[in-house]
Amino acid sequence: MPQFDARFFSSLGMWTVLSFFLMLFIVWKILLPSLVKVLDERKNRVASDLEAARKNREESAKILEEQKQLLAKARSQAEEILRQAEEMGRVLREEKQKEAMLEVESRLKKAEAQIQADVERVKNDLRKETVSLVVRGIESVLEENLNETQKMVFINRAIRAVESGAVRSEPKKAG
Repeated sequence: MPQFDARFFSSLGMWTVLSFFLMLFIVWKILLPSLVKVLDERKNRVASDLEAARKNREESAKILEEQKQLLAKARSQAEEILRQAEEMGRVLREEKQKEAMLEVESRLKKAEAQIQADVERVKNDLRKETVSLVVRGIESVLEENLNETQKMVFINRAIRAVESGAVRSEPKKAG
């Protein structure tokens, strides 16, 4: 092997040292600055990414807190709306009940007035019919026709008797 031969060893050692220093110079002037540049860029990029991640985390925490506050506010508003709706429902129900009661009372009063009017009409009809029957009965008993004055006397007596309750609905039995 020639590299271990003593004749070539001194010149080979010089070229080895010279190559080493040349390679060191090339690495130092060309490769090292580009490596340092790449490492610095990477370091800066990692630092900026970490800073961005920290900012994003802070912003996310802030947004999460805002969302929690908005959710709590929305819940309280929903509860308030429900409470108001229940109150409105209760008020409307009470109003409808009052309206229904007023309607019932109104109809009841109308019905009572109608019944009273019907009772009065029936009473008047009964009076007229009773008077008519009394006059015919008297005419048949007397077997003669009565004049208007006589009819009026008997009619007035019959009306007073009916109003005072002196006339009974059942005829007296002969004993």
